[in-house]
Amino acid sequence: MCGITGYVGGRPAVQTALTNLKRLEYRGYDSAGVAYPNCTGISIVRAAGKIANLEQALTGTPHSAHVAIAHTRWATHGRPNEVNAHPHRDCTGQLAVVHNGIIENYAELRRELLAAGHLFTSETDTEVLAHLIEDHLPVQDTDAPVALDAGTFATAVRAALHRVTGSYAIAVISQAVPDAIFVARKDSPLIIGLGEGENFLASDIPAVMRFTRSVLLLEDGDFATLSAGEVCVTDLEGTRVDRETLEVTWDDAAAEKNGYPHFMLKEINEEPRTIRDTLRGRLGAHDTVTLPNIPFTAADWQKFRRLSIVGCGTAYHAGVVGKRLFEQILRRPVEVTVASEFRYGDPLVGEDTLVILISQSGETADTLAAMREAKCKGATTLAIVNVVGSSLARDADAALLTQAGPEIGVASTKAYLAQLTALSLLCLFLAQLQEDASEPVSGSSRESEERTKPCLVSFAAALRELPALIEECLRREPQIAALAESLAGHSSFFYLGRGYDFAAALEAALKLKEISYLHAEAYPAGEMKHGPLALVEPGVAVIGFCTQTGTNEKMVSNLKEIKAREGTVISVIRDGDPTPDGSDAIISVPPTFDALMPIVAMVPMQLLAYHVARVRGCEIDQPRNLAKSVTVE
Repeated sequence: MCGITGYVGGRPAVQTALTNLKRLEYRGYDSAGVAYPNCTGISIVRAAGKIANLEQALTGTPHSAHVAIAHTRWATHGRPNEVNAHPHRDCTGQLAVVHNGIIENYAELRRELLAAGHLFTSETDTEVLAHLIEDHLPVQDTDAPVALDAGTFATAVRAALHRVTGSYAIAVISQAVPDAIFVARKDSPLIIGLGEGENFLASDIPAVMRFTRSVLLLEDGDFATLSAGEVCVTDLEGTRVDRETLEVTWDDAAAEKNGYPHFMLKEINEEPRTIRDTLRGRLGAHDTVTLPNIPFTAADWQKFRRLSIVGCGTAYHAGVVGKRLFEQILRRPVEVTVASEFRYGDPLVGEDTLVILISQSGETADTLAAMREAKCKGATTLAIVNVVGSSLARDADAALLTQAGPEIGVASTKAYLAQLTALSLLCLFLAQLQEDASEPVSGSSRESEERTKPCLVSFAAALRELPALIEECLRREPQIAALAESLAGHSSFFYLGRGYDFAAALEAALKLKEISYLHAEAYPAGEMKHGPLALVEPGVAVIGFCTQTGTNEKMVSNLKEIKAREGTVISVIRDGDPTPDGSDAIISVPPTFDALMPIVAMVPMQLLAYHVARVRGCEIDQPRNLAKSVTVE
């Protein structure tokens, strides 16, 4: 959620840190601040609201330092205001801390520090860290002061972190060591950008791409000292550790808008390329799937009697599609669970379970916790993730990277389509292993499996056609924009569907509520009669998905019930299908396999949400109260 940047080197440090911080605005935040050494202590400038407010607050303030740390805050402890904004300093004003995460035992530590005479100025848990570090520094004797070199200061920071329970990514600077930044991470992302005679610090790779492509990925328990000419990484005991350097291959323009008014619209238009990239090198000429980073054999597959899919938000909705697809093709029981509920429900997983964890960032706190719970119970874990080197990608037993590139808009678009594409590839891959296995699936037969083979060949062929179908959907944006004009004044939306269409309805409703701030709910169409139908009246819009070959007649009947109560009905249909009676408008999409319709139908839904939000004047890329990567529970 919160964003951290830092810089040490020959450039103007404050401006460099703020330039990089702007590239983390997509994470969502309510305040911003920067800290840098001066001749007597640490200067801290903070502001509520956007980074532009912080820049205004810095106007007229000399800041020629060559070391700085900066931060955007998304409030967890304490109100969103300037007082609670980061950085936070100690009592002496000689050090400053920025922090992403939650200090779970902060109340206990705060009481202890208050009793020792420390003075607090904010409501945050983070301020505890500044005072803890101060408490572990050598006591200064005015007659014989102790020299505070980088090693001594690093020892104090590590000692303070040993007292902390919770999650953190931190950066600390000190006036006593004005040419260094001290950083550490546990359960929150932190990377170091490596330069010539300079080094960078950030929560995410896009922040440093303007200056370097060489990135060092810190792992849980890592502590690092950055100077202009060196990066030293140790564990929390001070023992040197080696970390592999990643050479980023993304085009720098991938993190810019390229002329689009919003990142969200740019990323929707990148979806054909995203799907091609996700398929590239994996779907072979003879419809065989090769996934080099998934080392499962036919024997491994045979031991998995059940599957569990875990994710949050959009990733969870991808899992709902995956559940239906896997059960239909693989005939294994599949459970899909919201990650934040998984570990608290004492999940029934074990050595016979494959747990598939889906996350765009690979740093979602609840999903990482679910992975650890699954591992503790003996399950095999497989991550579907977009970010190379993320915690989820590194720590899962196997990983399938979605190849979506950086996604900047908070509301996920191209990452969702990449996740569905990856799930489709994974399903085909597992079906291949199943075909190679010596015995049939429980509840299935060789005869039924033989009937499935032609279906799988057709499914693989349909996967190849997806990018072209998405491009056709994008060409229809003007019609979607016109429809959005007529719908933006509605007070409430319901999204209805059956089967795969209901899974699509879940994500479509989320997109609208995320960025337009309108009430939107998804229901299985048959459930409207069990309560929600009472809410239908003039001013309520209902978007009905009618893309599944076996349920269209039922959907038409459900939409008639909406029209009879004077709701506005928008039907999503396949090209060439008849318009359902009573439709006020239709959204027509190119046809494909039923299981792939959630991919194709989602493009107009994303565009509809975007244009409704645009008409309403909403903050599209950074919707209120939301963050791109939810790195705290």
